[in-house]
Amino acid sequence: MKFIKVSVLVLSLLLTACGGDNDDSAYFTVSFSVSDAPVDSADNVVIAFDQLEFIKTDGTRIIVAVDDDSAGHHYQQIDLLDYPGSNSALILTDQVLPVGDYKELIIHIEANKTLSYVNDSNGTNELKQPSNKLKLGSFTVKDETVQSFTIEFDLRKSLVMRGNTGNNNGYILKPHGVTIVDNDTAASLKGTVDSDLFSAGSCINDTGNYVYLYAGHDLDSSKLVDNFDADDDTFNDVPPDIGSFSPYTSTSVDLSTGDYAFGYLPPGKYTVAFSCSAIDDDPVQFDALTIPDPISQFQNVTLLDSQEVIHNFNL
Repeated sequence: MKFIKVSVLVLSLLLTACGGDNDDSAYFTVSFSVSDAPVDSADNVVIAFDQLEFIKTDGTRIIVAVDDDSAGHHYQQIDLLDYPGSNSALILTDQVLPVGDYKELIIHIEANKTLSYVNDSNGTNELKQPSNKLKLGSFTVKDETVQSFTIEFDLRKSLVMRGNTGNNNGYILKPHGVTIVDNDTAASLKGTVDSDLFSAGSCINDTGNYVYLYAGHDLDSSKLVDNFDADDDTFNDVPPDIGSFSPYTSTSVDLSTGDYAFGYLPPGKYTVAFSCSAIDDDPVQFDALTIPDPISQFQNVTLLDSQEVIHNFNL
């Protein structure tokens, strides 16, 4: 299976209060923007956002159209790769939502199939969604002056090519790897990888250089494994050994600078590991890649509320 290595897409929810009590009469004004992290094997990842649907725990549905674009289209066609890091594109502004718990956020994609696509080394490929919808997780609108969330997609898990023949072709986005983080407490992790590590051992200098992040401290490094999705219909039923640790997320390393970065992480204890041989990490199948590689390149890190932590990998 072929796939694109895309690290992170984030969808930010900026909420400001316009109601005072924590009940159904209280409301907040909501805005949404999208952002992305660097990608190494695609030139464009374009999505045409049409509507956002909010579903409360009591089943109440609120469906709103995204802002018109500058040309007056009733959708926002965004190339995610134009908005790396802290850059973002606003797709919905000043939408009022009731205070309370929401069990699901659904992104509706424009039905015109030509508007969403991925350009890679093989040309233009369709980017499609079942029923033109992408169903995400839950969040809560609280009775606070300001709330801010980030919905983060690890596209190394979520963006998958289904094939190139008949109806089984093009790319899809899956909710696997999606997390929702409260921006008030969100942490970040970044650093630099020594360029000498790119060609360590049998590694090839310009391929396979990735940083993986795992939940927890003092993990057995021999049990750190690559991405896989056992719930996917095409999973080949060859999982890693029992007791292995799958990645929370992963990202590519900039070969020109050695920089890597993770944004919008929940605070907590993590293990960060570098691999110079993590090429062709299939998002569905377990590939038995060597992580860390070299074997010494892993470290405990603790991320506190709203803190940026720097960890460098040195030979």
